[in-house]
Amino acid sequence: MELLFAGDSPTLYLGRCLNRRHAGAQCTRCVEGCPVQAIALFGVTPHLSDDVCVRCGVCTTICPTDSFVAVTDYEKALRATVANLPIAPTALVCSAHPTPDMTAAAVSAVVQHRRCLAALSVADLLELSAGGRRPLWLDDSPCAACPIGAAQVTLARKVDSVRTLLQRSGLSPTLLLHSERPPTADARMRRVPLYDGAQPAISRRALLTRLRPQQVAGQEEPVIDDLLQRGALVSARLPQQTPASRRRLLTVLAALRATDTGELATAHTPFGAVQVDAALCSGCGLCARFCPTDALHFTQSDDRFALSFQPAVCINCTVCVVACPEDAVRLSDTVSLATILTDEVTPLVMGELVPCAGCGALTARHAGDPAPRCHVCRHGAGVVTALRDDAGLMADLLARAARTAEADLIGHRVENDYYDLGDMI
Repeated sequence: MELLFAGDSPTLYLGRCLNRRHAGAQCTRCVEGCPVQAIALFGVTPHLSDDVCVRCGVCTTICPTDSFVAVTDYEKALRATVANLPIAPTALVCSAHPTPDMTAAAVSAVVQHRRCLAALSVADLLELSAGGRRPLWLDDSPCAACPIGAAQVTLARKVDSVRTLLQRSGLSPTLLLHSERPPTADARMRRVPLYDGAQPAISRRALLTRLRPQQVAGQEEPVIDDLLQRGALVSARLPQQTPASRRRLLTVLAALRATDTGELATAHTPFGAVQVDAALCSGCGLCARFCPTDALHFTQSDDRFALSFQPAVCINCTVCVVACPEDAVRLSDTVSLATILTDEVTPLVMGELVPCAGCGALTARHAGDPAPRCHVCRHGAGVVTALRDDAGLMADLLARAARTAEADLIGHRVENDYYDLGDMI
């Protein structure tokens, strides 16, 4: 059975990929999530095969940094279609469903998506369910016989995340998968109104609004494409930007008006929580520099430093963990929904900076250490005061590569296209 969904293959922005940001990221979410194995890593760089891609859209919501972007936003049209329906039990089916208008479920309407249901994001499902007010029945019954049935696992995880967010917000988690609770054996199949998710009804006022010339409120945020180039400045190689998908998720969550803001398990949500061991932190700031979304903020003033954390924009990518040369960073199992909704910035560690006993560069002072040494000197990178800033990045990658046997310990050869020794010196 050949399967090809509507639209074109997604656009791949390599400059956003976590692996291009730090070789130690070792992110394989897109590769593991693609149900037809159309995505492969060439070294650390993802590649999408247009000949193999079935346009299911799953990769566009799996990547936490929006490296894959849909050319046609069918999900937006689907949200508009469902929003025009009365708040009543509604079923969603994919375009591969053999009998979309026939169901035994107790729903008043069926809406057919042009892509796989696994292409729906957590924000999409929150909005489609009207914040828990609309019972949403996701018909994954065709998945068992579908060529991309493996995507059902991705769909189930997103449904679990939405339920968790709704429950912790004090709202009703009214999402149901057919595979979890199929209609009873005595339930009769019946025909229900079927709506095309790509063709939402539009009112006369909305039509006139669309036809009206739009004023440009301001310049759009620049798209990070392929900035991680050999020889570029460090600031250009490590751009920081909150992904559009995360900004939209925060907007949808804020609209829920949560009454309960307890702890969330990070394993079931698209958020993360960073913790830092102050006794190990050297104040180098590498964790914040490599953070793709600026969730970690590092500030330095004379002989003091501070590291803070913004949970709302943390995408749980673990890059800060692998970037820390002191193994001082770890991720917590839970995160407070209150800090996410209020966009709170919480302090992690602060301290005094003193000259390194080896090279003179500033490093954190720890109690009981009469001769503090920076992480570069302690890990054997040598005295490199002339290019201390770039050398700090290089020392981190050298130490990490040595531990994972990905580098030649004698020649200090690091398999990284963007931070090799030739670029730094």
